[in-house]
Amino acid sequence: MPTLASRSSIRTLGALALLGLLAACATPEESALRYDTSRENTQTDARDHVMGDRPRAASQIQLGFGSTGPAPVERAAAPGAESTPMAAAAAPRPLAEPRSFLGTVPCPSGMTCEAARFTVTLAPSGEWRSRTQLLVGNQVRQTLTGQGCWDVIGDRPLRIALLQQNRESTLADLSFVNDNSLRVNMLNGETPVLEHRLSRQADLDPIDELKDRPAISCN
Repeated sequence: MPTLASRSSIRTLGALALLGLLAACATPEESALRYDTSRENTQTDARDHVMGDRPRAASQIQLGFGSTGPAPVERAAAPGAESTPMAAAAAPRPLAEPRSFLGTVPCPSGMTCEAARFTVTLAPSGEWRSRTQLLVGNQVRQTLTGQGCWDVIGDRPLRIALLQQNRESTLADLSFVNDNSLRVNMLNGETPVLEHRLSRQADLDPIDELKDRPAISCN
């Protein structure tokens, strides 16, 4: 007759055999769902961190500004060939999607302020819009806005000029330190004594003060 210890051992072996049978019957999909979740969670967390909590609004100003932006500028295509939007085909990588940059810069000459908060939004269509907030005691005392077209004037590093709407004067000369940072070489006709940089913002700033102005053509 089996002893009590023998019966306990038999029951334990039976339970282990049943667990092994259930594990063998599990499908690869079930196993993946059960065990391999850390990689997906890590990728999701990283993506959410980069994208931020608020939805992107890139499509709103991808081809220009204003309530009714201009149609995409197109290259002249050979007969029988499809035309390609110039902005998408020709814009360097940091300018191939709308981006907003913000930084504190010296007060413009002739203005009464201690410093200025400068925001510029670049659109792939070639247009830019800016907001300059004059600061006194860290309080905004006056806001200036502008718009025009950007031109690439250098490539190592990538360098752009913000041309005023009449294209006869330049508001700023900026260099890309990297995709997320701009160095101010010249602003409002002056070269800063100290280095000033503009940092890319997580959310696009369409410069709402100019939302009623029509988009301009930068082709």
